[in-house]
Amino acid sequence: PQKKSETRVFSLEKAEIKPENGIMPLNIWVAQPDNRISIPSLNIDVPLVKPELGLDALKSQDWNTLEEQIRSSLQKGVVYYPGTAEPGTRGNFFVTGHSSNYFWELSKYNTVFALLPKITEGADIYVTYNQNRYHYKVSSKTEVKPDNVAILRQGNEFKMTLMTCTPVGTSLKRLVVSADLVN
Repeated sequence: PQKKSETRVFSLEKAEIKPENGIMPLNIWVAQPDNRISIPSLNIDVPLVKPELGLDALKSQDWNTLEEQIRSSLQKGVVYYPGTAEPGTRGNFFVTGHSSNYFWELSKYNTVFALLPKITEGADIYVTYNQNRYHYKVSSKTEVKPDNVAILRQGNEFKMTLMTCTPVGTSLKRLVVSADLVN
């Protein structure tokens, strides 16, 4: 007579995951292939776009090209402002996104920052950049006039700034959210 082979299946779903039973929980984060910003409390997970010619336009002080680069990049997500610090480095990593846009400029990112006014101090922001993950915590939010360029200052902190137009549907002011690097 032939013996039936017995197959044993181990299932983590049924196992209690505790260090004392020899099963350690995995704390794995898989890097995303593209650059992104995620704000879990606002259910935002959006591409982070670096304008292709933005830095060149900034260096040559070609403001029209810079504005066009930023505007076209906003159609693809939120924009990493040229000339500001990279995520995770000393300085001010500056990002801008639409809270609303003209109805004839079709993009699924036209209202990506519409809920940004609801963000609270201490909220988590995650940035994936060049397949590295950075964690920021919101430290403050304020409103400024549209011509206030002081918000682009770099400084010595490890900081991130998010900016959008406010109130939603207007361009009267800018909402500025500051966040500090956690790790």
